[in-house]
Amino acid sequence: MEILKNKKVLALIVVVAVVVIAAIIALLVMGKNPIMPGTGPGSEGGNQQPTSDTRGEVPSDIKVPGLGEANSDENIAVPVGVTDAAPGVSAQLRSFNIKAEGGTFNPSTVIVNVGDTVHINFTAVDKEYDMVLPDYGMKQTAKKGETKIFEFQAVSTGKFTYYCESCGGINSQAKGFIIIADK
Repeated sequence: MEILKNKKVLALIVVVAVVVIAAIIALLVMGKNPIMPGTGPGSEGGNQQPTSDTRGEVPSDIKVPGLGEANSDENIAVPVGVTDAAPGVSAQLRSFNIKAEGGTFNPSTVIVNVGDTVHINFTAVDKEYDMVLPDYGMKQTAKKGETKIFEFQAVSTGKFTYYCESCGGINSQAKGFIIIADK
């Protein structure tokens, strides 16, 4: 009878230990989520929280361009499509075209509101390019003449750097910014 009681106590201790270890691992993972920046402990979804060398503050004078809106800065992408993300929500699906040519991205800057879905048609014109957005854990490669889709949910504010890794990385000419502004 004593052996049976000891086995039950041992089994209970093992179960409690497994639950505690699983809880600790879950807390560590939630604190380092590269797919959804700004969602770890101590951060609020839309708050400005610089977290890496490729993430900075949103410029104070930023304006989110509308569909077909004329823009004096040719480096800022104008959306080719803007639709409501779903009925009854303020978030939008914003579509952009970006070409990689001559070792650069053109246009190189995309500006959206937090909560928007960002859809980029990324075209490699003269050679193979890749588009890396490290703070969202994303990479897409397009061969010469190919268009690839780069799409994600803009979950927190910031000025995020994207770049072509195969062109020399973050220090190359082939880089740009995705600016996610508060509404």
